Amino acid sequence: MIWFFLKKNFCDGWDNLLFLALFNLIILGLCALAFFAVSSLAGISVPLSLCCALVFVCALCVPLFAVSGASKQLADFKSVTVKETFAAFLSVWKSAAAFGLLIAVLVFMAAVALPFYFSMGNLIGLLLGSVIFWVLVIAVLSLQWFMPLYSYFGGGIRKNIKKCFILFFDNTGFSIFMFVYACAIFALSAFLGFIAPGVSGVILAYNNALRLRMYKYDWLETQSGLSRKDARRRIPWDELLAEDKETLGPRDFKSFIFPWK
Repeated sequence: MIWFFLKKNFCDGWDNLLFLALFNLIILGLCALAFFAVSSLAGISVPLSLCCALVFVCALCVPLFAVSGASKQLADFKSVTVKETFAAFLSVWKSAAAFGLLIAVLVFMAAVALPFYFSMGNLIGLLLGSVIFWVLVIAVLSLQWFMPLYSYFGGGIRKNIKKCFILFFDNTGFSIFMFVYACAIFALSAFLGFIAPGVSGVILAYNNALRLRMYKYDWLETQSGLSRKDARRRIPWDELLAEDKETLGPRDFKSFIFPWK
């Protein structure tokens, strides 16, 4: 499953490179605007600059959620237009803003609460700091699934947060792999100025990963005669991925350079 995921995600990213690059430029533009706005306000009023940063975090989540919705279509072997992606801003902004607030809370815990408790220099501080550290680790590894879950299944923020933690604890190893893979994609993007694959490429990867992972749950629902533990050991990935492999087809180097042939 892992090897097919890597192949499919690379092919989807390559085939939609310009689309991903466009939204990466938009995201980079928002980040640059946020940096200059927050930096300018920091010299005037720290609380005002923090409020400005919070607004930009929530605003930045809107195009991220819209790109996730588009990535869901791409992962499903469907096409999506730039116009449709921009139109999605209106339907996702509430959930995106709420998720942005949640991210801001986690950043506050990491930047303020964690150093505070570890700086206490006693056993209580060490204990509380350790608890917060592991809460943050689990939260990050779980919430990385939020956008693709929202894109595939919709629903409110509470419902999707619950799904995130269920998905993480049920797929801990794969979640850690995806986090490392996402970090690797983002790091490699630095050589191209984060224009490609960039943040949009990371979002596409998560949607591809979730799509393929859901095949496992569809199959498990049909295995009523097996215990949950035995069924998990017998997941026939080759069979479950057969249709997607056929749809993707064989891809050689020439097909990437001359996709019209």
